[in-house]
Amino acid sequence: MTMASNVADMTLDAYLDQWLALARTRVQPTTWQTYDRQARAYLRPGLGACRIGDLTVRDLNLHFVHLLQQGARDGGPLARKTLGHVHNLLRQALGHAVRDGRLHDNVAARVTLPKLDPERDQVLEALRVWDAEQAARFLALTAAQPLHALWRLALATGMRRGELLGLRWEDVDLTVPQVRVRTSLAFVDGVPRLGPTKTGPSRSLTLDADTAAALERQPRPTRDRWPLVFTRPDGLPWSPQVISQRWRRQWPTLELPRIRFHDLRHCHACLLLDQQVPITVVSQRLGHTSITMTMNTYAHVLPAQDQAAANAIRRALRTRPHGVEVADD
Repeated sequence: MTMASNVADMTLDAYLDQWLALARTRVQPTTWQTYDRQARAYLRPGLGACRIGDLTVRDLNLHFVHLLQQGARDGGPLARKTLGHVHNLLRQALGHAVRDGRLHDNVAARVTLPKLDPERDQVLEALRVWDAEQAARFLALTAAQPLHALWRLALATGMRRGELLGLRWEDVDLTVPQVRVRTSLAFVDGVPRLGPTKTGPSRSLTLDADTAAALERQPRPTRDRWPLVFTRPDGLPWSPQVISQRWRRQWPTLELPRIRFHDLRHCHACLLLDQQVPITVVSQRLGHTSITMTMNTYAHVLPAQDQAAANAIRRALRTRPHGVEVADD
């Protein structure tokens, strides 16, 4: 399939059709699905019928303001993070045509995304996490559930949902004990596929003894089943969406603050930081591409560590040197 030589004469819908067809051969299937979903939900409505050469910075600015205020699927405000992803998608798509000489100007590159919505509270929402007592209570209440080991591994390692569901027995060593995070499970057009993790490089995570024991009790697959640690009763992979549904379904029986399955990842990080585990270690366990990402996400936990550092340096500086009299406060 070839793109028209003059992209400016195409509608955005027609151009996205062709650009997505090419992107499907260049990015991971899950990434392509995200591109396609975002284009259908946030770009095609309102802009799809527009001729690309007629689009102006003002048109796009107004469109993104609309998305911020009422662009979510339920008609509510769209998350600013999602808004940024949509903008990056459009900028990347049009930028491809500019680099190939088929479009003179990437109008999306000159857009200024709205940062404030006057109808909304500008205070950033804090992460929804459990403290240590709540996390321990959850594990006790769900000990008899078939998915208990999955819940526990999520809390104990901070692994992403796809990484948990894509964990293979060959990457589990219960003698150390540790798991090696190398694969992630995703469904593409309804078909389960194992691929690389979100950030690419593998990482090894040491397990606590209780979590290792929970994995030890997991049934091992037979020859005709997927070699995954967590599978459905019939041996097939779990759908990530079904796991999230199972997670939400248990709330009527639990007297705990409601959090998302993904928030177990945040719980893991915050519990470690509360225990004064170095942020470099936390970042490595989460598989973040940089420590800056970790610090930005968990900045609200770091003041407690800073106070602990102040207390530690006070104790160090109050050490009595040998043979020197030090006056007490």
